[in-house]
Amino acid sequence: MTVDGRVARASAWNAPQGQGLLAVDYTFDGGAHYFNGQGKLSPAAAYQKQELYGYVEYGVTDWLMAIVKPDLATIAATAPDGSMHRYSGLGTSEVAAQLRVLAYGPAVLAVAGGFRLPATTAQNNYALIGNTSRDADLRALGGVSLPFGPFPIFVDLEAGYRFRSGGAPAEWHGDVTLGARPLPRLLILLQSFNTIPEGAGTDWFPASRYSKLGLSFVYDLSAAWSVEIGAFETIGGTDALRERGITTGLWHRF
Repeated sequence: MTVDGRVARASAWNAPQGQGLLAVDYTFDGGAHYFNGQGKLSPAAAYQKQELYGYVEYGVTDWLMAIVKPDLATIAATAPDGSMHRYSGLGTSEVAAQLRVLAYGPAVLAVAGGFRLPATTAQNNYALIGNTSRDADLRALGGVSLPFGPFPIFVDLEAGYRFRSGGAPAEWHGDVTLGARPLPRLLILLQSFNTIPEGAGTDWFPASRYSKLGLSFVYDLSAAWSVEIGAFETIGGTDALRERGITTGLWHRF
C-alpha cells in the first residue's frame, strides 16, 4: 500500500504472527510547475510540503496484518489570487488490514482495505486543497521473489480503488515495486505509483491523473534496524502538480 509521495511499505507479503515493522520517515517535496489538461508542463503557484509520518505493520496472525499510518504535515501553497496559505498539524492518516489469500512457493496474493482520515474536512485553507476527503481504499496485491544472477529480487504489483467523500472523484491506483538486494545489507527499491481519477472533479477536488517514480536505498544497520534515503518525482499526468521530493527514514523490525 502506498501513501501519496511516500515510499511504499506494505507489500503482498504479510508480517508473520507476532512480528512487525515500525518506520518513521521525513519527506520534503514541492513544485512550481504542473501538467495541464493536455499533459504539458506549465508554471504553477509555489507549493511546498514537509511530512513526518509513521508506519506500523503487525502480524495479528500469519494471514492477517494490521497497518497504521499516522502523519504530521507542514504545507505552504500560493492560491490563484496570489495569497499565501499555510498549514501545520495532523495530515492524512490511515488504518488498514491486509489478508493473505494465497501463498505458493515464491508467490503470494493478498487483499487489503483501509480508511484514510484527514485532519479536517473544511475547505477554507488552500494549502489543503484536494486533501480534505474521507477515503476508503480497497486493494489487491501480488508478489513474487526470485533469483536474478547472484542476488535476489522481488516484484510487487498492486491494484486499488479509492472511494472519496465530499465531491472528490474516486480513483483507480496501480503501483509497481521492483526490489533488489545486490549486497546482503542493501535493498534497492524502484517504484511506480499511478493514479487515474473517475469523475470530473471540482475546483477543490481536481480530477488529477498522474504517475510518480521513486528510487530508494535501504541499508541494514543490524537485523533489527535500517536506514533509508530516497527521491521521487511526478513524471507525467494531467491537472497534476509536478512534485519532486526526497525522503529519509529509520526502520525497526520487532
